[in-house]
Amino acid sequence: MAAPVPTIRPTGPEDAHAWCAFVAREQTRTYRDVMPPDFGTHRLAQVEADAVELAAEIATGRQRVVQAEVDGEIVGAAKAGRAPAAWEIAEGFVPVPADQQLHRLYLHPDHHGTGLADRLLAEVVLPGPVYLWLIHGNTRAERFYARRGFRMLPEDFVSGPTWGNVVMRRMLRD
Repeated sequence: MAAPVPTIRPTGPEDAHAWCAFVAREQTRTYRDVMPPDFGTHRLAQVEADAVELAAEIATGRQRVVQAEVDGEIVGAAKAGRAPAAWEIAEGFVPVPADQQLHRLYLHPDHHGTGLADRLLAEVVLPGPVYLWLIHGNTRAERFYARRGFRMLPEDFVSGPTWGNVVMRRMLRD
């Protein structure tokens, strides 16, 4: 029997906690080999605050936020919107290379290679240039985005302490 095809729907403010918890778990899994050992604990501790912020963002309509579900369980999450983000301005990562940024795109590993990431990307990214931040060492994501027309920009930035002071890079699709 074939695995069920996930449904994609807009994330509402009432979904913010579940969405943020899913993203925190997937970030912990995705970056376990490149982040400090306490990264996952920190990310999971931030879920409540992140959910309040996300619910407010969703209410403004300025961010496109979606989730993929199977039997009511989130198996994928994506978010994109106008750039720059407030943290980019605060950290001096401006000017930005495009007016649109892909902020998040995470899948449960059971859904890697199924086309779900492409579906989520299409749901949140509008036509035109878009950029994203990539943690150095996330080669799977780098290959995924490169196959979709993104190119690595010739710049390196060091993340803050909550992200383990790891090197981040931006990728741009013109």
